[in-house]
Amino acid sequence: MTRQSNMNLRRLQYFLAVVDARTVTGAAESLHIAQPALGRQIKTLERELRLRLFEAQGNRLALTAAGRALVPMARRLMRETHGFEEAATALRTGCVQELVAATTSGSLRVFLAPFIATMGPDDPRIIPREVNHFDMTESLRNGCDFAISPALPDPVLRNIQLGRVPVRAYVSAGHEWALNGVAELPISSFAGVTAVLPSHHSASRHIIDAAVSRADMAFQGVTECDDGQTIVALAAAGHGVGFSTERPMYGAHAIIVREAGASDGNSNPLALPLHLTCTPGHFAEGVIAQIADRIRDFLALQGTVIAA
Repeated sequence: MTRQSNMNLRRLQYFLAVVDARTVTGAAESLHIAQPALGRQIKTLERELRLRLFEAQGNRLALTAAGRALVPMARRLMRETHGFEEAATALRTGCVQELVAATTSGSLRVFLAPFIATMGPDDPRIIPREVNHFDMTESLRNGCDFAISPALPDPVLRNIQLGRVPVRAYVSAGHEWALNGVAELPISSFAGVTAVLPSHHSASRHIIDAAVSRADMAFQGVTECDDGQTIVALAAAGHGVGFSTERPMYGAHAIIVREAGASDGNSNPLALPLHLTCTPGHFAEGVIAQIADRIRDFLALQGTVIAA
């Protein structure tokens, strides 16, 4: 006979609060419950699971090996429960209160957080969750309602194009290209320069590398940096030509980078296609599509994207 557990979600919430606070006292304060009551709930959870979850280390609690193994599963279960409750509320009331958006740190900083600031109290709360470019599809299986990414979208999902984010080359204000007001250059014009590039963890690096290969050229040297704003800052300081999808800042001069042989500006600029992706049949699919339209308009107004 299968043993049935009386474990409830509230105790999992308490467990995670203690994990985050590392003390019962701190967790009790964050939960606004009495410390002895919280301690009893944790003991009850351990009895239900027949596992020891914590061990004392001085005045703090440390997770046991079993406790550490359960943390990611507990967090996932709490996210799924929250998503279930949101879906039930939306279906009952016709009002979507909250949506979780998977996004990269760069997209969050450059446009998603500024877009959220334009929304009103009657709009859904958009709660960002930072995810790697290449883990966006998986994020939709782990509690995210939609994802925004330049990664190639899964064809079985609903994908809405938001535009194309141009790759810009940045030089210092004293560079000859800046002094001459150069606005666009083919990638071949950067042969022999010292380049500051995002690492291969970035989707934009793959676009840059492919364009360099097609142009049959090479940089003189490469410095890698995973933060787009720092790439622009290094270029502004004269440490090379920085390549980034960040908007102009720090007084650096921006140059649109085009495919090789595009001195007349007729070929396509290097750009990341930006997508919003969600699961077909999602309870808030219609609302998400409306938000996608608003994000697209916001990006165009902000100058972050060129036409999709």
